[in-house]
Amino acid sequence: MKRALKKYRRVVGDETVDRILQEAAPLKGRHIVHINSTHYGGGVAEMLNSLVPLMNDIGINAGWRVMKGTPEFFFVTKKFHNALQGERIDPKFSRKRVYLQVNKTFAKISHLEKHSCVIVHDVQPLPFINFEKKKQQWVWRCHIDLSNPDPHTYNYLKRFIAKYDAAIISNEKFHHPKNRCFIIHPSIDPLTPKNKEMKEKTIKRILSRRGIDLDKPLVTQVSRFDKWKDPAGVLHGYKNVKKKCDCRLVLLGSMADDDPEGPEIFKQVNEESKRMKDVIVLAEYNDYLVNALQRASSVIVQKSLKEGFGLTVSEALWKDTAVIGSNAGGIPLQIVDGKTGFIVKSQRSYEKKLHWLLKNPKEAEEMGMRGHEFVKDNFLITRHLLDYISMLKKM
Repeated sequence: MKRALKKYRRVVGDETVDRILQEAAPLKGRHIVHINSTHYGGGVAEMLNSLVPLMNDIGINAGWRVMKGTPEFFFVTKKFHNALQGERIDPKFSRKRVYLQVNKTFAKISHLEKHSCVIVHDVQPLPFINFEKKKQQWVWRCHIDLSNPDPHTYNYLKRFIAKYDAAIISNEKFHHPKNRCFIIHPSIDPLTPKNKEMKEKTIKRILSRRGIDLDKPLVTQVSRFDKWKDPAGVLHGYKNVKKKCDCRLVLLGSMADDDPEGPEIFKQVNEESKRMKDVIVLAEYNDYLVNALQRASSVIVQKSLKEGFGLTVSEALWKDTAVIGSNAGGIPLQIVDGKTGFIVKSQRSYEKKLHWLLKNPKEAEEMGMRGHEFVKDNFLITRHLLDYISMLKKM
């Protein structure tokens, strides 16, 4: 999809856009390429859908390659993903062969000779450098929560990480690779269907088609169906809060190509929800639906146990909706506790703050409005683009 930087002037102002153009000038004509494992269904793909076209618009020749994997390959990489986020796995886990073979096969068709910088996203294509390393600069961009990785798994993956010229992580509190390391926060694109303005009648029409009534306050979590997003905790807390304050819960998620656990988690959540009243569970990849829900909800929750960043927080705040987020990954960076929402550290705290926001809609609305300005200053795609430009120039 084409992106024109000039269209962002009305959102962030002339000064920001002019600075991007000025900073990017020395990089004009340089070839870079991003590599990841899926073109839809997750935050990485979503950001690349905006970043890559914008890079091209400002004169950088940016490409995007999506590696193809097998079900067994994605089973292995999901194991590694979970392990990097703290889950312990068997040190004798023996499917590493397929992990390397898929990357080797992908390298044969990649042809990166003309690129001056290769940016590899997350675990799936991490060993790619073993088979394709040329004279260009290589950067590993990790979107995962590295605060407490499984030591055995991290030690295995370090043999690949060490070959990169630099690494990018989302939070300075994460485990720092020994490479040259950059901190770059993810971002949202205010001009995409997920985040652009939406009329009230459009919101109501979209929600009514899914059987979502607005006759009572709406509580929503938008996340992939993943155990790290704690859907069980969201359901349990809602059940207790509903006894005191009538409301409705929506859990909306989608399935990513590279996440084989999603269908099973969805099945578990759906079965549990059927034993509760006023709970709607939707598995749908639809940016317009996300936009409508985040605007119509009284409260957005993001109750992750582990989180690389959790951009659904900024998405909701951009739409003037207060957010309750857990103290995980990049969530605390996006919420000013007590001003734009709440950071919670326990199930009890989550239930208490959810009840308070539902009982105090005026205060919740004011929090959301302050959150919009905070996101505008810190978590839009234009700031993200500037960070990448700065990194590329230093490289």
